[in-house]
Amino acid sequence: MIKNTITNIITNYISKFWAIISIFVFVPLYIKFLGIESYAIIGFYTLILGIISFADSGMSSAIIKEFSASDDSAFKYSILIQLERLYILVCVVIFLIIFFGSHFIANKWLTSEKIPVGELSYFIKLIGLGVVIQLLSSLYYGALFGLHEQVVANMYQITWNVFKSVFVFVIFLIYKPSLQIYFIWQIICNGVYIIALRAKIVSILKISYQGKLVNILTRIPTNILNYIGGMTVIAIISALNSQADKIITSSFFTLSVYGYYNIGSILAQLPVLLTVPLVTFIFPLFSKFSGSEESDSQKLSVLFSKISYIINLLAFPTCILLILYTSEIVKLWTGSSINKEIFPILMIVIKLLAIGSLFLALQLPFFYLLLSKGKTKYTIYQGIVQIVFGLPLLYFCVKIYGLKAIGIPWLLINLGAFIFQFIIIFKKYINIPFFPYFINSIVTPAIITFLCCTPIYLLYLKFNCAFYLFLSLSGIVSILTCVIVNNLKRKVAFLNVQNLFDFTNQ
Repeated sequence: MIKNTITNIITNYISKFWAIISIFVFVPLYIKFLGIESYAIIGFYTLILGIISFADSGMSSAIIKEFSASDDSAFKYSILIQLERLYILVCVVIFLIIFFGSHFIANKWLTSEKIPVGELSYFIKLIGLGVVIQLLSSLYYGALFGLHEQVVANMYQITWNVFKSVFVFVIFLIYKPSLQIYFIWQIICNGVYIIALRAKIVSILKISYQGKLVNILTRIPTNILNYIGGMTVIAIISALNSQADKIITSSFFTLSVYGYYNIGSILAQLPVLLTVPLVTFIFPLFSKFSGSEESDSQKLSVLFSKISYIINLLAFPTCILLILYTSEIVKLWTGSSINKEIFPILMIVIKLLAIGSLFLALQLPFFYLLLSKGKTKYTIYQGIVQIVFGLPLLYFCVKIYGLKAIGIPWLLINLGAFIFQFIIIFKKYINIPFFPYFINSIVTPAIITFLCCTPIYLLYLKFNCAFYLFLSLSGIVSILTCVIVNNLKRKVAFLNVQNLFDFTNQ
């Protein structure tokens, strides 16, 4: 059990780490080859993908949930076909909207100092095709997770990311750096990726039901439709909340400023990027043990407690180190490509966004536990409140104080969401004492991390040598100290890391 758990987690991290590494390696190269405005348009690809993520409508999480809960392969295949048909229809509609709205977006939304509106409109059409194909891949990727083929899913994703990012520069060197080549290559890679994923899923399911005839459902079951309906509302709200800052930045400022902000936003997401592989691994298990039996309830409590602790163990050092070493990290990453006038403002933005991302990472176990139980209403309530208060606050901050205040709403809405979900989970859905959890899983890691990282940072300021040595030392010391303290409390060997991943025992 522990061996399989660690293998799945490692492959999840390899997959996500390659995506993270490719961002940090290739963003400076995009800026060097294409310029900051063209890089901003590449960032706009990510923005559009984030905005249309509502189209997923919970179908990818629904397929994980259903595939994890059912042992009937014929039923799984039938569900896949039905959701696939619905997904493709939604993707076609979205593409047509982007295609025919491309000129409006280029003319009214974006402000470019170098790229003509007609050329921008063409790039947006390519973006539309690329993002809808990529969006469809989440259904098939989720299906593999639901089939407990996480290693296979991650290997496909790693290969896809390698071809998307590395080989585009080979093409650049053979031909010439251009956005047209970049977006066409993304479309090709996305298309091959979804074909490969689907073929693998079908082959697994056919092996499982051994050639028996499958009666394809004529409609999606009501319980799944209800789940998707709730998730659709959540996805729309989440898309607005998560992408509002980029929407405002890309419309209020020039593409150059938006490009700089996108750099800061990517860096500030590290606390979330480092913890998402854990919750994507645990979600199928949450779904499996979300039944009404007492034994399942106990297993769910163990899973929740341990995965929360591991996430906090990673999120706190990442956030604190980002805040302490912001300018050093940005300079190492981007060199001298950031405008000197905007640099100090960007440092403030990154620190505020990083704190907001910390609170987002801390609430991930709460969110996925609620999803596993099909309880979407609380996330909807939370999202509506965030829109009603967060969007006006975001507009006000940017309008009055400019770019430097754009991280304040992000911090506040994620803090509020964390508190709200914390209360709901412990009041209704988890059998864990509130106060011990709060002290052991949140307060203790936060204090230990601060006490470990701050003195080492002061030593760095005194000796003023390679910062990454002090940063690495801070991360290692803080995590090891947290593990030792936790093991001493549980009365196990003080360096027993295996205990963290044993989800079958407290």
